[in-house]
Amino acid sequence: MTLRAGGLLLAAALLGAGAAGAQNPSRKPLPAPAAPRDTTRAAPAQPADTTHPAAPADTTRPRTDTVPVPDSLSPDTFRAQLPRLGAPAGPLPSGGRIVFDRDALWYSGAMSLGELLQQVPGVFLARAGWVGRPEVVHYAGQGASSVELYWDGYAFDPIGRDSAGMDLSLISLGLLQRVEVEVLPTVLRVYLFSDGQPVRHARTETSFSTGDASTNAYRIRYLNRWKDGTGLGVGVEFLGTAAARSDAGHSNNLTLWGKGSWAPSPRFGVEYQAISVSANRDSFQVTSVGGTPFAIPNPQSHRTDLFLRGFVASRDDGMGLRFDALAGSTTYTDATSAFNRDELQSAAILGWRAQHWSSDLTGRVRDTSVPFELQWRGDASPLAGLTASTSADWRSLIGGRRSLDLSAGLEFRPWRALALHGAARWRDAVAAPAVATDTVQRVTDVTGGVMLTSRLADLDVSYTRHGGYAPPVYGVFDTIVPAYPNLPVRTVTASFAFRPTLYFTLAGWVRQPLDPLTSAYEPPDHARVTATFRSRLLPILRRNAFDLTTEVAAESWSHGALGVDQTGAEVRLPGAVVFDARIEIRLVSAALFWTLRNARGEMYSVIPGVPMQTPGQRYGIRWEFTN
Repeated sequence: MTLRAGGLLLAAALLGAGAAGAQNPSRKPLPAPAAPRDTTRAAPAQPADTTHPAAPADTTRPRTDTVPVPDSLSPDTFRAQLPRLGAPAGPLPSGGRIVFDRDALWYSGAMSLGELLQQVPGVFLARAGWVGRPEVVHYAGQGASSVELYWDGYAFDPIGRDSAGMDLSLISLGLLQRVEVEVLPTVLRVYLFSDGQPVRHARTETSFSTGDASTNAYRIRYLNRWKDGTGLGVGVEFLGTAAARSDAGHSNNLTLWGKGSWAPSPRFGVEYQAISVSANRDSFQVTSVGGTPFAIPNPQSHRTDLFLRGFVASRDDGMGLRFDALAGSTTYTDATSAFNRDELQSAAILGWRAQHWSSDLTGRVRDTSVPFELQWRGDASPLAGLTASTSADWRSLIGGRRSLDLSAGLEFRPWRALALHGAARWRDAVAAPAVATDTVQRVTDVTGGVMLTSRLADLDVSYTRHGGYAPPVYGVFDTIVPAYPNLPVRTVTASFAFRPTLYFTLAGWVRQPLDPLTSAYEPPDHARVTATFRSRLLPILRRNAFDLTTEVAAESWSHGALGVDQTGAEVRLPGAVVFDARIEIRLVSAALFWTLRNARGEMYSVIPGVPMQTPGQRYGIRWEFTN
């Protein structure tokens, strides 16, 4: 109890000290910041609107424009927001970060965070049946430790029934404005940024959809900002399904979100958020490895995250010195009271950003599993064409254990169209910090590649070797999924994008292990290809009045491994070819959409005894408007 109170008092003191420091900020001018090199999956630039050519100058009128600027465009309507917290400021190597901005989230067609992350090369999504059921991302043989989550800087740690990995089906994409993925050789650090309203106008979204297996989804959001810098955001999202075709029973997820902020200046502000996620899923029978019937229980779980954040900065433009502090709590309750758990968390982040480099130091305190964490980040571009990124993460764990994680990335671009890049990660770390008996593993992972870029096409070919590592199994699957093999694996991955016209893109990735034995969920010949046609706001109508997107995606993998059973025999992952389709029509601020999963009705399973939906469609409408 003393440690919990001490963590919160420390955060409160740091917030107070930071607020006092904001009274005399530095005004020394510095060069404008250099934008980090993101691999943003945003659409190409919009074509010029040729339907409204500029009128010839009228010399009879005075030069001063007497027509009032619309209130929605007036600079006075914009108000400062709290700067994004979580992702490294950069600069970063080109392949070091993948960004899904608001436009990419709107048009992704993803129903969950797991589906969104399928666009990252090498990701294998394991789902227990249809949507709404538990899902976990597997990346580079890392099992449940493949993903680390942060929500506006607050560590979204696994808790409760599963303390090894997050159930990504419980993360609502509809409440997010941006998702950034930091890609390391053997981990994806995912930074989630909640939505906010930058102007003094209310914004409301209503969305609903239905589909096969009584799959219904509803979402309502309201955001606003006022003249004194106060902001508000509230939202509710519900997803329910019968999932009859996979015999997985009913399930429903309910998410409630609230956000209040006060940012009277770009140099200081505070924010409070509350995120509540409830899951109610019927238990269902599966056949585990070896033919033994097993029941996946009904968790009836409820998780609530509450946190307060404050910041002060020395400059208005995001450069210079900035200090952030967070304090919050996570509570988990379950139908089985033995899984109930709560955790307090506080963090302090001190960062500096200059034109060609940035650095930050983070101290984070939790009262369970990871009592103390210290992380340092540094990114720099000291020479034209050269970019470097480094990080060090030290943790003290329950049971007197210690963990150290070091990583570094480098990119050299001798010409605009050619880049050489590499990264390395060294770990003396524990796979499951919440398990007191888990021991430290020492692992080295390396990757290197060549990237070619042009207006017409991009190609990135990389070689990766991840060391032998025994990762944790995602909690609800630990009885039906066998133990993971502890094997070093070499792979070659090719990512590509082909843009023959402004309206059509063919993009995807192919991943091929070079060793006869691979880690679990790392099958040979794993590929995902997406063909997208988007009208790109053709100059037939006014800009933003109409947009049409059609997309076909295919994912395939050959026979791989799920792991090994108790006798040491390999348990096979059957190969499959799965097609998805999507059509979306946008009319001003409304969007009509239709999605089809597993269009050919492929009979396959990625969790033993749990068949996938064959097929499943969904259709609905989203409407976002200004009050």
